[in-house]
Amino acid sequence: MTLEPSAYLPDRPRPAWFGLALSTLFLALIVTALFGAFRKPGEEPPTFENRQVAQAPQWPQTRAALSDYPARFERFFDDRFGLRAPLVKLDHFAKAVVFGVSPVSKVLIGKSGWLYFKGEDSKALDRWYRGIDPLSDSQIVALREELLKRNAFLDSRGIAFLVVIVPEKYSVYPEFLPEWATASKDGTTSLDRIAADLAKYPELHFIDLRAPLQVAKGRERVYYQTDSHWNYLGAMVGYTEVMDEAMRLVPGLSMAPAVRPPYVAGVDYYGGDLAQMLGLPKELQEDDIAPLGKILATPQTRCAQLEITAETDLEIYVNRCADASRYTALVYRDSNAIPLIPMLAENFARSTFVSSAQINPALVDRLKPDIVIEEMVERSLASPAALPMR
Repeated sequence: MTLEPSAYLPDRPRPAWFGLALSTLFLALIVTALFGAFRKPGEEPPTFENRQVAQAPQWPQTRAALSDYPARFERFFDDRFGLRAPLVKLDHFAKAVVFGVSPVSKVLIGKSGWLYFKGEDSKALDRWYRGIDPLSDSQIVALREELLKRNAFLDSRGIAFLVVIVPEKYSVYPEFLPEWATASKDGTTSLDRIAADLAKYPELHFIDLRAPLQVAKGRERVYYQTDSHWNYLGAMVGYTEVMDEAMRLVPGLSMAPAVRPPYVAGVDYYGGDLAQMLGLPKELQEDDIAPLGKILATPQTRCAQLEITAETDLEIYVNRCADASRYTALVYRDSNAIPLIPMLAENFARSTFVSSAQINPALVDRLKPDIVIEEMVERSLASPAALPMR
């Protein structure tokens, strides 16, 4: 009689200790995970998830608290179980480095080690580059009307107004995007439409930095590979464009030369904000070809010195330069202006940098600057209409 072949692999002999070792390993992992959750607060592992770690819930004193207790304890345990940090890092490393798949919705993994920021809502790439759900005509009109309103307010006080747009990395380096991340069908982006619309109003001075940065990238890299921002070389390109226009708007203003920080091969490395979002800042380092840290660490070498005073509850930096011209500037900015601050501040007797997208007329009237510069990154171009001048 012929026996039917079994669908299962035959059992292989195992040593006597195998079952005990497997059970011991399983119990060790369970115990480590359980007791690891109750480490002291000072022993909590650092988190790169940019959120508060759930704290241990209080023992329930009421029936309502008792019904909610399991869910609160689960959140606490999920954030604190033993070996969580190395296990999460291993998971991120395997996905990002081994398989090229981003474990974080806001980060896109491109070619040749390039990372891209998909925006705070993970949709900026689709909206601003791929043409999916782009800005509507009414949104562009609202932006234009708000900028014209700001310009008219400043012009009534004899203050020059300059709008500066820092493009997203994918607008300058689209060649490193994945193959599926294609541009809009007609090749026209929301920024193209905004620039064309604002060009109809010559009283509004507007700088789109895409073209000069695209030219400059043929000489050297002007954006970080692992960060959402331009690098110091990109900021130097922007600085030249901004000051050229500022000198035209404010006759008599001059431009201080920008100093490039020295780069030491094999020493200067950088792990950007996108690498940090992935939890892999050391694993995804890049050569820092123009180290901004060396500029920020040597304020004594520059004329402009930071004034340790708080203007308001906003993030504001005031710099004074005794050797500069008599002119003053008020700059509304985002994080892309951080490398611009040391360069711009050298040109003004007083320069005030405000981390806000909303111009405050009271602050303008108090400071009475000669020029107001509003710097915005491409994906935030809807902000002026959403935060109209008070």
